[in-house]
Amino acid sequence: MEVSVIIPMYNEEENVSPTISQIKAVLDDAYDAYEIIVVDDGSQDKTRDLARKISENNPQLKVLQHEINQGMGKALRTGFEKARGEVVVTIDADLSYEPSEIPRLVSNINEAVGIVIGSQYMQGGKTQDIPFLRLFISKMANKIVGYSMRDNISTVTGVFRAYRRDVIDSVELESNGTEINPEILSKASAIGFKIVEVPVTLKARELGESKVRFRATTISHLLFTFYEKPMVLFGLIGFFILLIGIISGFYLFYQYLTGSLDPNRPLMLFMAIMVLSGIQILIFGFVATQISLLRREIYLVQKENKLIRKKWDK
Repeated sequence: MEVSVIIPMYNEEENVSPTISQIKAVLDDAYDAYEIIVVDDGSQDKTRDLARKISENNPQLKVLQHEINQGMGKALRTGFEKARGEVVVTIDADLSYEPSEIPRLVSNINEAVGIVIGSQYMQGGKTQDIPFLRLFISKMANKIVGYSMRDNISTVTGVFRAYRRDVIDSVELESNGTEINPEILSKASAIGFKIVEVPVTLKARELGESKVRFRATTISHLLFTFYEKPMVLFGLIGFFILLIGIISGFYLFYQYLTGSLDPNRPLMLFMAIMVLSGIQILIFGFVATQISLLRREIYLVQKENKLIRKKWDK
């Protein structure tokens, strides 16, 4: 099996037929052996039935299902478990990325490159007809989450990617939501896989409603950033509190020089609390950073354990 294409779907009845037909047309032209895996994530419309009907005349199409909606991350993990391709591609169900770009992503996978990202935010990438608010939030999320990564990646939250089979086999994935996309990059980078980007165009969906909940997605990505790089949170808070304490100290020293210092005022206690609290939070951030680095070492151990288990399973 050359390529597996995983399409997570949730209430996408309008997009089932055009998405599958366009992806199939591209794969028919490009590969001798491929599979398309639709993961229905507990849809409440006709998504599952439509996909199954199409699969009756298309042996390359597999339809997997969740009884209840569990999130994009869980849908991708289900697809990863069943995929047999040497290269695994993930793509949105709403045709916001052109299926014709799939072969270009796959062609960039080789022994040196483990993940290829379709990036709308790198040089040469484009966005088309995306609402301003969604585009702004997406760009900010990618910048913030990208800051927590070791690699210089411009699009870390997008789902349009190609993975070498051993990358998927090597990482232990835990996320159920959209944060699975930066999770994969973080863990793959930590254990030494090379990640590259190629420019693509992100378009607004034409059919159906977006399933992205901006508030929940933004919060989850911020939490992921703090998890990966604790000093982003604790460093800023600790520095700000320490700065207030230092400014208070300079003010007290000025009062002392001018003879207007009243030792009974609570400002001296406030200064001491701010300085000590700021230092403690910075120390906590440093310790949390060391724990984060240790976690990367654990990823390496998990990689070896997972590969050993797969070898024994065979």
